[in-house]
Amino acid sequence: MALENLVTGFLKKLLGGEKTSASEVLKDVINEAMGNKTQQPQQPNQAPAPQVNNDPVVQQINEGGYVWQSRLWRRHVMAQMFKLLHRKSDKPISEQNYDDVIARRFCTYTWRMLSDELRAQALLSRDDPEQFAERNRWFNRAVVEAMARDLVSQGFDIGNKVLQNLATANDPNALVAALKPMQWVAIPNRQKSFAWLDAYKGAGAYFTMKNLILFHNCQVHLDNGQVLDRDASFDYIRQLNGNLAVNGQQMFAVMMKLIADNNFDWHA
Repeated sequence: MALENLVTGFLKKLLGGEKTSASEVLKDVINEAMGNKTQQPQQPNQAPAPQVNNDPVVQQINEGGYVWQSRLWRRHVMAQMFKLLHRKSDKPISEQNYDDVIARRFCTYTWRMLSDELRAQALLSRDDPEQFAERNRWFNRAVVEAMARDLVSQGFDIGNKVLQNLATANDPNALVAALKPMQWVAIPNRQKSFAWLDAYKGAGAYFTMKNLILFHNCQVHLDNGQVLDRDASFDYIRQLNGNLAVNGQQMFAVMMKLIADNNFDWHA
């Protein structure tokens, strides 16, 4: 059973009203995918037939709930980026639009986003090391520590609890656990950590460029006038992403140049 069939079965059952909750529907769909459909009662002393399902999608769900799907390419990141760059549909794209939208979000958003990102990374570290490395390049232990120290400097003692947890956080799952003190904390101010702002810009820019090059025929134009083909353009941004000396603001500038050089726009 393909992933698409699994999703289709879920939606059909959910919309058909056969069950009262989404969790019950999901359980039925997975059971059917595994071959555990509702059967007539067994006769006394009749051993049930063994049922084996080797579907890789079902196995991935059973083993950890994460389904590796490389074809998605984080397309939603590019969509979000262009929404931020436009700010409103009648505005031309600009970094100022992006900065204005982010500035209006509360500090609490940064911690919730970070927690979601690190939970995803914890799964990727086991199932997809390549994508884990791409994402951990921006949101990682160093960013968590910097954000916690910024909280302390702003008078929020909760940051010290995060720092204490970091002392024993030696793997991706422990890093997620280190953020537990922030789970129910609301920080109403809009003063965001520079470390988060830079990582957010860098990650967003990288995955946007990845999609622009792979799916929208955009090419990197070097300062010397050379225009790289698709593969060379992709290698170029991957090298930038792997260069720890390149910060998020610099990556964002490369993205804006790529957009301008290719005269690209998209109203997401």
